Amino acid sequence: MTKSSRKNLLQTTEELRWDLWLAAAAIGLTLFGVIMVYSASAGTKNPNAFLYGQIRYAAMGLIAMLVLRRIDYHRLAQPSVVYGFLGACVILLLVVFLFPKVNNAHRWILFKGFSAQPSELAKIALVIFLAWFLSERERDGDLENFWATIAPASVVMGLLAVLILKEPDLGTTLMLGVIFLTMLFAAGAPARHLYKLSPILAAVLVFLVVKVVWRWDRVLVFLDPERDPRGKGYQILQSLTAVGSGGMNGLGFGQGRQKLAFLPEPQSDFIFSVISEELGLAGAATLVLVFGFFLWRGLRAGFRAPDRLGMLLAVGLTTSIVIQAFFNISVALNLVPAKGITLPFISAGGSSLITALASVGILLNVSEQGIESGRSRERESGR
Repeated sequence: MTKSSRKNLLQTTEELRWDLWLAAAAIGLTLFGVIMVYSASAGTKNPNAFLYGQIRYAAMGLIAMLVLRRIDYHRLAQPSVVYGFLGACVILLLVVFLFPKVNNAHRWILFKGFSAQPSELAKIALVIFLAWFLSERERDGDLENFWATIAPASVVMGLLAVLILKEPDLGTTLMLGVIFLTMLFAAGAPARHLYKLSPILAAVLVFLVVKVVWRWDRVLVFLDPERDPRGKGYQILQSLTAVGSGGMNGLGFGQGRQKLAFLPEPQSDFIFSVISEELGLAGAATLVLVFGFFLWRGLRAGFRAPDRLGMLLAVGLTTSIVIQAFFNISVALNLVPAKGITLPFISAGGSSLITALASVGILLNVSEQGIESGRSRERESGR
């Protein structure tokens, strides 16, 4: 590429009204996910089914991303939209109990080969609600009022959390809690209120873990996987074996062995283990860096947003994606107790992929309006 063509490319990039790098990271992760799902599903009866399914979901997600990029994010913050979306999520979270259990949980709506996981939508609904609600409370000067701000927001989060816990799905519930605390902090809620909430949330978490036998067993297995290597510790030990087998450069794409008959759910919950085995430490570390890059660009879009609503939307959506990614990776490495939760953009599954790309669409609209606002200020200062 000549010097002049590189200059023209850089100028074109600067003239874009949205964050090219954020979009490139999301699309790159999605394409990488399609490839790795195909490789990870090699041990299944029909790996092509996973491949075609992931391609279909990726196409649907990219369409959702492009559509939402063109919708002014302020339209999402209209009360009718906010409460309508929340109400729809609550209804869907109730509807799941009308369908049979899958893996001992009511998490999916199943209909003629179609499946959807409403808890994924609940994360976006919570982010949109909190962004709108907290920005309104700040405008009214009530952000520091516990009963006017923190209490009502806690009720909404608690309603979604209780319904998701009932499925049961503790992992997504934890994600809701992280989103909730992060957005309160980003909005500038008084630290004393967060100090009050944190011990309560921690006590609830401990109660939920200790009360349920199989959750407590997962904690014990986390501390010592060898205590039951053929039973409760089997998943983690096989995951660690896959990660360790990869070494620095990996066994090569498609050459992983643990996915064939040993590693459970290699195309979804433990796909990071397959990546580590086939692409090695170099590939796994690169993936982590890309998620770190996505975090930077998402928060950057938020900090450059023209208003508090845009900032909170960007922080909440970015947090929901990146924290889930690092939680999934931590499970594969036995850094936290095992919990079934997908790796955003990468794991097989339509609900997770489509909602992640839809979130990126909203992020791109926030970044576009931030760029436009910055250019307007530059023009005005230049007069």
